[in-house]
Amino acid sequence: MSNEAQLPAIEDIISAYQDCYGTSRKVLQAVLISSTPKIRKMILEYRVTYRNQDGELEEESLIGKVYSDQKKGIESYRFMQYLWNNGFGSDPQFTIVHPIAYLQKWRLMIMSKSPGKTLDDWIHDPNMNSKQLAFLIADWLTRMHEIPLTEIREATRTRANADVRRFYEDLTERIPKEKAKLKSIYDKFIQNSEKNRTDEAVLLHGDFHTKNVFLHEQKVIAIDFDHHFAGDPAWDVAYLACQIQVSGFFKKGNFDFFQPMIKYFIEKYFDAHPAYDKQSFLDRISLYCARSLFESLHYELCVLNTGEFTIIDPFLTKCELYLQGKGYK
Repeated sequence: MSNEAQLPAIEDIISAYQDCYGTSRKVLQAVLISSTPKIRKMILEYRVTYRNQDGELEEESLIGKVYSDQKKGIESYRFMQYLWNNGFGSDPQFTIVHPIAYLQKWRLMIMSKSPGKTLDDWIHDPNMNSKQLAFLIADWLTRMHEIPLTEIREATRTRANADVRRFYEDLTERIPKEKAKLKSIYDKFIQNSEKNRTDEAVLLHGDFHTKNVFLHEQKVIAIDFDHHFAGDPAWDVAYLACQIQVSGFFKKGNFDFFQPMIKYFIEKYFDAHPAYDKQSFLDRISLYCARSLFESLHYELCVLNTGEFTIIDPFLTKCELYLQGKGYK
């Protein structure tokens, strides 16, 4: 994020919020609570105080996301509006954060702040009901995948067709001792690339991981649609399954710690789609999980530069198991 990027005045935030809600809310004040730099964006938090239609005083927390890429910001906002207007704005149990406004001058999207805890927090809660969590998440994903396709990001690179060659080259430079194993995995990605294809494309979240899904009082709320695209439904299923495994590895020391929950999640999703060829679907999940693990390893070592070289062998071994169709064994 450029240091010279200017933030809007509080009056601009109030105006955008008021325009969204009209006469149903009378804004009294807005306050910037925090600003946090992230990779290629900045995250802001505001607190808005308003009177509702009954004259009662209420507050709402908002999240502002400042984009380095104007086009990406506009696309994400429009996509969230599309989801909001096609079921996720009216369903009391399955929803998304409310896209309130996009202020193009500042490349700023304003949205409601999600209540509750992330799925990542919930899966590590000793009192959680893992089957209930899996059922709720599978149901949310099913609902999104049933929304009719619209014109979105068809020519834009996404995590599903990310530059695996770049990951391979960066990792080879970072960990040259593993070049042979990295090359073997990369070659298998290329050999199996045709398995990425599916006859049915659906709307995809694109970054459906444990920190982009919140649960609050049996309500599922998703955030961060910057990587949305139209494609294979197995991608979203696999990406979440992989990220649950990664969370299990880093916090429990075992990729397979949450395996019963993952299997139940996949089964519940598949139960809602009886027309899918199950074996083909599972084969694609395995391939996508291997790709996601490969990207996760690249992120840890080449983007975050953590220096945690002890993760190399477990990650690459798990990649190889997925490419053999044994990732869930």
